[in-house]
Amino acid sequence: MNDNEELNSVEDIVGKPTVDYAATKRRVVMLLLAYSAILGITLGFGLLPGKDKLIDFVVFLPFTLLGIFWCSTDAAERDHRIGRPTGCLLILLFCVGLPIYLFQTRGVVAIRTLSLTMVLVVAMFACLIVTSLATLYFGEVTGLWKIDY
Repeated sequence: MNDNEELNSVEDIVGKPTVDYAATKRRVVMLLLAYSAILGITLGFGLLPGKDKLIDFVVFLPFTLLGIFWCSTDAAERDHRIGRPTGCLLILLFCVGLPIYLFQTRGVVAIRTLSLTMVLVVAMFACLIVTSLATLYFGEVTGLWKIDY
C-alpha cells in the first residue's frame, strides 16, 4: 500500500457527514406522531382529566421537548447557533419561538416550512382522534366499558 491510497481513504471519510440530520429530524416527526397516538389511547381510557394544570403540563411536555430537539438538530445541520432570546422563546413559548427560529434560519422560505408544520399538527391531531376512537370502540366491543349514546 502506498501513501496515496491511504490519503485518499482518509479524505473520503472526512468528506462525509458523521450525523444524518435528515434522518434524525424524521425520527423526531415520527416520535411526535407516535406520542400523539399514545395520548389518544390514554384519552380513550379517560385517564387524562382536563382540570389539573400540572398534569396537562406533564402530558404536553414531550411535544415541546421533541420540538426543541428538532430545532437544535436543524440548527446543527445549518451551522446556526440558537441565540439566548430565541432559545428562551422555544422553551417558554414554543408556538412563538418556532416561527422566529425558522425565519432566522430560512428567511422567506420559512413560510413553506411553517405550512408543513401545520400539516404535521393536523396529522398529529388526526392520529390522536383516530386512536382515541379506536380505543373507545375496542373497549365497547370487548365489554370493558359501556358507552351511552
